[in-house]
Amino acid sequence: MKHYIGNIEPEPNTIFVFGSNPEGRHGAGAAKVAREKFGAIYGQGEGIQGHAYALPTKDLRVKENNGYRSISKEQIIENIKKLYKCANEHPDLDFKIAYRNVFEKSLNGYTGVEMIKMFDEAGDVPKNIWFSKEWWEYYNYHLHDRGQLFEDWK
Repeated sequence: MKHYIGNIEPEPNTIFVFGSNPEGRHGAGAAKVAREKFGAIYGQGEGIQGHAYALPTKDLRVKENNGYRSISKEQIIENIKKLYKCANEHPDLDFKIAYRNVFEKSLNGYTGVEMIKMFDEAGDVPKNIWFSKEWWEYYNYHLHDRGQLFEDWK
């Protein structure tokens, strides 16, 4: 499993994978970065667009609880499986997952740990999927018990 350090920068073979909404309103957080720097298309809520990949994780039509957890864990896992399929179909591209937070909640209402577990539950991670150093460390040292437990080094 590969990882990157710091911010994802536009490069010819880099695809910026960001949390999206089905409406494709890329107006905040990583979605805004995807639109401004990687060619994400406003109004397109899923899939490859420019040098970005929209991964639906929040439904803006759901108003209760600020829309947090408005897309179920099970549906997000299905969306991640679609991402994995796309990555396998494009082995020449590096799909870099734009999540870096581990314990904090994202705009979708899920913590980084919950999202990491969804990526893990979606199946074998393609070789061209890159995670942030923060996620990579958590995945390797906590989820898969390789090395000391995360609590020992956080």
